[in-house]
Amino acid sequence: MITMRTILLALAATVGFPALAQQGISATIDLRDQANDRLKVELVVPSFGSGPLVFALPRIVPGIYGAMDHGRLAGTMEAFDGNGNPLPIERMEVGRWRIPEPQGLHRITYSVDDGWEEFDIRFTRGNYRSSEGTVKSDAVVLNHNTVFGYFEGHEQLPYTIHLKKPANLYTATSLTRTEESPDEITFQTANYRHLVDNPVMIAPPDTAHIRLPDIDVLVACHSTTGQAIAQDVAKYIRPLLADQRAYLGGVLPVKEYTFLIYHHPSDREGSSMADGLEHSASTLILLCMPLDPEAIARNVYGVASHEFFHTILPLSVHSEEIEHYDFRAPRMSRHLWLYEGMTEYFAIHMPIKQGRQSMDEFLIVLNEKVRMMRNFPDDIALTALSQQAMERQDQYYNFYLKGTLFCMGLDIALRERSSGAYGVQELVRDLQREYGVGRPFKDEALFTGVERLTGPDIGAFLQRHLNEPSALPVQDWLGKVGIALDANGKAVVLPKPTKAQRRLRAWWIGR
Repeated sequence: MITMRTILLALAATVGFPALAQQGISATIDLRDQANDRLKVELVVPSFGSGPLVFALPRIVPGIYGAMDHGRLAGTMEAFDGNGNPLPIERMEVGRWRIPEPQGLHRITYSVDDGWEEFDIRFTRGNYRSSEGTVKSDAVVLNHNTVFGYFEGHEQLPYTIHLKKPANLYTATSLTRTEESPDEITFQTANYRHLVDNPVMIAPPDTAHIRLPDIDVLVACHSTTGQAIAQDVAKYIRPLLADQRAYLGGVLPVKEYTFLIYHHPSDREGSSMADGLEHSASTLILLCMPLDPEAIARNVYGVASHEFFHTILPLSVHSEEIEHYDFRAPRMSRHLWLYEGMTEYFAIHMPIKQGRQSMDEFLIVLNEKVRMMRNFPDDIALTALSQQAMERQDQYYNFYLKGTLFCMGLDIALRERSSGAYGVQELVRDLQREYGVGRPFKDEALFTGVERLTGPDIGAFLQRHLNEPSALPVQDWLGKVGIALDANGKAVVLPKPTKAQRRLRAWWIGR
């Protein structure tokens, strides 16, 4: 069984670096200096003045709806002034350290452990490995939220990262490189959120470039088997990007993108697993499955499709809760149905809409969504569940099921009322124009904004199926397009649909 945990990680600030970058934080790690998979970290910091100062590693990052406490990976923390004299620093809790007298603070040092040794199907700590990483002599996956911390109240400081590495390893990331030699690279980031939004993989070179008219994509892979897989994976990603461009109206949301793909073979026959974490200019994909380049490429296609659509939702369109994310105690948005449900709907709707999938193949995907949704109760509204996502982890996966099927119903309703001219693709495009990067919406006002773009009937549709706990009328929605649910709850095409059903189905999926 393939499990895909898609995680919604917002968000890079605009990549305009402050002119006085030297007033920010300068961080150094040396991958050549490892002891028991631990990295030594040094941060040279600007003057913070007087008054207590708190240094922290994130308790949670956007899209991770359970506390990871990344500070648990940090070892002894030490603080020094400019002359190398130690300053008092005390651990307050698992991921926070207090510096009571920061006057003269110049440098902080500590070590960090890696989050996982290998990506395999026996992992027991949650489903969030793609938010952490591994440190080995031959390959490193870095999520910066597990390595570098921030000073509370100073998250907007720029970071300069000095990465030292073995000369034979290639560094893949979407971070901006300001200096580079075979064994050292310097990266510049606008602030802490920008840093966290750009993971890095350092491994033996296995890359492929995809250059299309409006996007340049790097596919960087590492298989622990030593076999090169990037070229095979790129062959599947290229048509995916072409389909996504057409599906999104002829324009892709980013100009440069990086796929970081880490593969480890499964030792259980028939078992495989994938974990994906998307960012505004890259995606990290972890795979545990047999070494079959074509099968790996097919699995990457499915994960990559969902993750790339996240460049729109929520990395472009999102609420204030995501725009102003608190790495310690975030406020939860009520719109995971949009961020995850709509993103997953795009991923399953696009192949049939673009002619890449048969009706039978589409119905297999649809049937699985309906079947799995029925394992979840309908006693909580999707908006309420979204706000309680951390407490209701047992219900979280329903956003990929009920949330996706709701978006299907919304798409059918929009197509029906507009004679096919306007569906969720056009709605999301309009939301991008209204709530693009740097223009977050107020969480409680989104339904009003959608109603303004569509009509009061759609506002009522959102209220009924998102704000109220109830089962979705999937059978009614599918009936409008000439598809019925049989006695076993399986979707089947009616042998003799009406003219209206055929017309609406053509508007909806193109056939």
